[in-house]
Amino acid sequence: MPQDLILFGVQGSGKGTQAQILADKLGYVIFEAGAELRKIRASDTELGRQVKSIIDAGNLVPNEIVMEIVAEFLKGVSAEEPVIFDGIPRSMVQKESLDALLDKHGRDAVCLHIRLPREVAIARMQERGRADDTAEVIKTRIDNFEAQTVPVIDKYAAEGKMLQVDGDQPIEQVTEAILDVLS
Repeated sequence: MPQDLILFGVQGSGKGTQAQILADKLGYVIFEAGAELRKIRASDTELGRQVKSIIDAGNLVPNEIVMEIVAEFLKGVSAEEPVIFDGIPRSMVQKESLDALLDKHGRDAVCLHIRLPREVAIARMQERGRADDTAEVIKTRIDNFEAQTVPVIDKYAAEGKMLQVDGDQPIEQVTEAILDVLS
């Protein structure tokens, strides 16, 4: 069975773009935590309103909510379809929950970190200019990434499951580097 891929990279690193390219080239199904959460945020439900207030403040959505969404997603994916997890896990607690969930579904994952310097990430996020990308929210997101997600990246690296590529280059070169390390 092809391995699932857990994608890491600070916001602005091009994770979403690369996930899409890999899905097209290699047949991955994408679980994009941000998109799934935005869908829920837009829904006029209790959960939607709760998620909206958390995201609008630039904070991380609680693990229980995120894992519920992942579990639902995995029910709709066959064992033969490899999944790219984009934007999850973002914390150690989430890593443990995701590892357990993948185990339970008999899925095996390798991790990939698209590295990008902080200044470049900030510049890219300001350029793309999404409505929720204010300077303060961008800084909060990057601080959250460094405080909560970098230890997860280090842990997967210590477990021998982390591949890395340089994200500070043109999209095509990042894709080539990823295909290289995956093969």
